[in-house]
Amino acid sequence: MNGRFQRQWFLRSPDEAVIREIARRTGLSPTSSRVLANRGLTDPNAVDHFLADGLTELSVPFEMLGLDKAARRIAGAVIRREPLLIYADYDVDGATGAAVLYLFLRDLFPDLPVRIHQNHRIVDGYGLKAEHLAPGAAEGCRLVVTVDCGISDISAIREAASNGMDVIVTDHHLPGSELPPAYVIVNPKQVDCGYPGKELAGVGVVFMLLYGIRRVLREAGVFESLPEPDLARYLDLVALGTVADMVPLLGDNRIMVRSGLAEIRRNPRPGIAALMMLSNIQADSVNETDLGFRLAPRLNAAGRLGDSNRSAALLVTADLSEASRLAQELQAENIRRQKEEERILKEVEARLAEGSGVGDDVGAIVLADPNWHLGVLGIVASKIVDRYFRPVVLLSIDGSQATGSCRSVPGFPIVDALDGLAPLLTRYGGHSQAAGISLPVVNLPALREGLSAAALAAASGGAAAPPIEVDAEVRLSDVTFGLIDEWDRLRPFGMGNREPVLRADRLRVNRIRPFGPDGRHMNFEVESNGCRFEVSAFNRSAARVSPGALVDLLFTPQLSLFRGNRSIRLLMRDLRFHE
Repeated sequence: MNGRFQRQWFLRSPDEAVIREIARRTGLSPTSSRVLANRGLTDPNAVDHFLADGLTELSVPFEMLGLDKAARRIAGAVIRREPLLIYADYDVDGATGAAVLYLFLRDLFPDLPVRIHQNHRIVDGYGLKAEHLAPGAAEGCRLVVTVDCGISDISAIREAASNGMDVIVTDHHLPGSELPPAYVIVNPKQVDCGYPGKELAGVGVVFMLLYGIRRVLREAGVFESLPEPDLARYLDLVALGTVADMVPLLGDNRIMVRSGLAEIRRNPRPGIAALMMLSNIQADSVNETDLGFRLAPRLNAAGRLGDSNRSAALLVTADLSEASRLAQELQAENIRRQKEEERILKEVEARLAEGSGVGDDVGAIVLADPNWHLGVLGIVASKIVDRYFRPVVLLSIDGSQATGSCRSVPGFPIVDALDGLAPLLTRYGGHSQAAGISLPVVNLPALREGLSAAALAAASGGAAAPPIEVDAEVRLSDVTFGLIDEWDRLRPFGMGNREPVLRADRLRVNRIRPFGPDGRHMNFEVESNGCRFEVSAFNRSAARVSPGALVDLLFTPQLSLFRGNRSIRLLMRDLRFHE
């Protein structure tokens, strides 16, 4: 690989006086206090808010533009027992958001005629489809609530409105210059929206809507005869969808995920319990990594390779045997997905190794193939971004059209770049770091040239991997169970609140054990002054290490549980031979 992609190490150096004050105020160790300072949490009130537990710290939901109007329409519909269609995106965010709204309404009114629809990723693609709305209109359904979609579906919503349907859009994607003619839009990214949490996932928007619906129902006297629902019961689903959608785990997102994890540990619903059983996850120790890397891929497998409606069905069922059956189906789909992903990844890597567009003069990687499965291209694109640190577009060709996924790097908003290339595209939309795209095959060369030029210009002449930010230099003896327990107060880790990275120098490598397919992963032991730890390195990242070598190591310590025994292992972030 070109030398420019060798990651530099950057040791963050916050003010030592600030670190001492955080430690005094919170009782945390200097290492954990340094982590907080590195996250920009230097003000005492900000530190207290970050470490606080409970939903009382959430922003006021009623500041969200359109929320009150949407809540009143939905509350009125359920009181009158109007048929209601929940139209959700096919990913985990859409499935969990749909399940939250469905369960909230059905828990209150079991006879309510409400159903969930999720598109088939391959057959339907993303967004509202008029052909799925028309049958409901013909059967008397006059209310549609979208989840994690709708903000760009102008024509489908216009047609639904002409058929007498009120469409309430709940979404978190960036609105375009033209808004759909919906009954009301609930999206924190609207220009005039005063809600401060702009980075909610789609499921988070739905959860905030529940506050409004509950308030309207309370005003209508519904809870004089029914128990008022505790919204915390739905936070398990909010946590799963929020982590899966990779939104920043700060502010309201962090509060909801933290509270949702506590709910899963306390009382997992059948669908989540079934997924955890297949994933060998203990409910009492589940964390955000389990949600994002073990549960979410299984749930997402329904929409990637088959019928996405099974994901929402799994989450809403109260039947343990039904949950087990659906979870087994998704497990089989996930195994298929992994094999398909591995095949495409090897083909992409082979084409790049042959020189198909990774030179210094290429700012973006754009590849297409008729034999690539559309449902897994986003995952593969993310892995290529991680290796080459360039925006990546992978497309599946079907006749004269190419459709696929875009993934980007920090500092290069992919949707903004696609805006400038819109005349080439049939359809596109998404986030700053991820998007879906469709275009005529004949426009592929122009897309490759235009996106590459835009990426090079943004990178001032070339792509360069950012440095790895290091939180603290430590000795191995500083890595203790006490430190791990402190970090539980800093969780959940993820986008916007990354796992801490520590550095330890002059460590001796004692033994090495490859594991995984083709021996691509590696465990090895490091030692310093009689202190030893097992290190896990993935994807041959430590392939050149041999026993007896002296190394400097970047790592994140992680708690390992096996048959009730606790141990600490080090997850390798990077490694150098000690000079």
